[in-house]
Amino acid sequence: MRLMHFSRKKDVAGSMKEKREAHAKKKATKKRHTFAFFHKKKKSIKEGAEKQKKHMKKAGREAEKKKKVKISAFLPRIKIVPKAYEKWVISQIYFSGSDRNPSRVIWTIIVISLIISLGAGVLFSTYMIYVASAVFIILFGVFNAMLVLSVDRRGRFVDEILPDALLLISANIRAGYIPSRALMLSARREFGPLADAIKRAGKEIMTGASLNEGMREIPKRIKSEDLGRTIQLIIEGIKGGGQIVTLLEENAVDIRRRQAIRKEIRANIMMYAIFIAFAGCLGAPGLYALSGYLTNTMSSITPDMSMSSELTSKVSFIQMSGVNISQEFLFQFSIAAILLTTVFGGIILGLINSGRERDGLKYAPILAVIGLLVFFGATFVVNTMFSSMLPG
Repeated sequence: MRLMHFSRKKDVAGSMKEKREAHAKKKATKKRHTFAFFHKKKKSIKEGAEKQKKHMKKAGREAEKKKKVKISAFLPRIKIVPKAYEKWVISQIYFSGSDRNPSRVIWTIIVISLIISLGAGVLFSTYMIYVASAVFIILFGVFNAMLVLSVDRRGRFVDEILPDALLLISANIRAGYIPSRALMLSARREFGPLADAIKRAGKEIMTGASLNEGMREIPKRIKSEDLGRTIQLIIEGIKGGGQIVTLLEENAVDIRRRQAIRKEIRANIMMYAIFIAFAGCLGAPGLYALSGYLTNTMSSITPDMSMSSELTSKVSFIQMSGVNISQEFLFQFSIAAILLTTVFGGIILGLINSGRERDGLKYAPILAVIGLLVFFGATFVVNTMFSSMLPG
């Protein structure tokens, strides 16, 4: 009986042990299958992200190829546009954020400049070639200056709102969002072109790109020295082990400090700008109007003046002769001098205000128009006031 009870007890213990082993084996198998499932899912997500990234890069390359084909499809037909100028126009349109066709822009500039220059040449038929050439060069330069100014205006707007954007990104990261999500949430509509760049960087990071690669996408379509320098400093700081929140906040404070210094410098040198504008728009045109009146008066008075023989014999060094300067020549010289003075005055104003000569191109047309209006107005006023002094 004891042997039977012991053997039965041994069999029960063995069966329980087998059950525990089977349960452990089943649990390990289930755990292994679960791990394999999640590993496979993670691998499939990663592969999907890589495939999506490759597909986006391929689509981007194809779009660039199509764009290049569209750009170069029309220009080679008439080879009068240099390749360097074509590339320059393409870069300006790219940085301005416009989707216009560069070939259409180039030919629009050329055609409009030709039509207006030919019209001006017909009006001044005496100097048709000179007037038409001068008007074509001026209009061609004005249209290209408008492209440059549109790019600079976009860059200045981004420079002004850049500190706010950096502080908003850092606040979102402090709130617990990952960098890609923080970038997407910081792409506010009021940030304009910077919002599109931030959103593009966030999408790049979400599709598998590193944080540094995504940050490099921000200044690609915006021509701004402050933006490029700030992004480069942030990337270098991340590589050196710095905290991204601290880097963003310190760069925002530094940019605001620089902007305050620039405003203070601009306020200190405002008197120089006022003096240059006054001299170019009021002083020079008024003096040219007075010189024209004086020359006209002298040319009309001198032929009627005669000296007695006794006075001539006593004062032999005084000789009266007529003024040989043409009124038409003096008028043309005054117009050319006013245009040159106002254009270079505008360039100097741009150099004083922002440190760049091309920023003064927007002031040059305004100063030129004001200078010419003052010249014609002063000429009319002087001739009206002193016309009674002319003989007969």
